[in-house]
Amino acid sequence: MDLPVSPNVGVAESDLQEQLRSLRTLLTAVLAAMLCLGGALFVFLFRQVSNLNRQLAESTKMVNEFQTNTLPKINWFVQSLQSFAKTNPDFNPILAKHNLLPPPAGGNPIPTPAAPPPKK
Repeated sequence: MDLPVSPNVGVAESDLQEQLRSLRTLLTAVLAAMLCLGGALFVFLFRQVSNLNRQLAESTKMVNEFQTNTLPKINWFVQSLQSFAKTNPDFNPILAKHNLLPPPAGGNPIPTPAAPPPKK
């Protein structure tokens, strides 16, 4: 027994094909948007990494310059102040205030941790 094909079946099938076509178009648009966003995110992260590497190089250069030029001058200045304090004991309170007193001459000196800055 053959059932007659009603005209509604053809309409429903063309409606489904139209919906399928619009879903494919939507999927293509979403994939294109995701591709663009992924590319933009890649470019953004690449620039961030490049900037961080440049800043790291500059910071390393500054630290090396400090350790080779400035730190020896600071140490020389502190040693000069300590030798001045040996001949002028009135200067010892100033060195004590800044925690720059030399360690005692005899025995093993026990290093004392620096006092934390006062909280406001």
